[in-house]
Amino acid sequence: MTQDPDKFETIMIESKVREGYFHKVVKDLENGKSVSCSCKCWSKGGKPCAAMRSIGY
Repeated sequence: MTQDPDKFETIMIESKVREGYFHKVVKDLENGKSVSCSCKCWSKGGKPCAAMRSIGY
C-alpha cells in the first residue's frame, strides 16, 4: 500500500497485553478512522485490533 503523507498518518499505540510492544496504526486523515495495523490480528486475520478500535474503525 502506497501511503500519501497528506492522506494518512502512522500512530504508535502501546499494546495493553504485551509490554514494550507498539502497534503501528495507519489512520486515514480524511475520515479519522484506522485503515491498517502492523499487528498479527490485522496482517494475518484481517480483524481490527484494540488499538485500531481505540482510534475508530
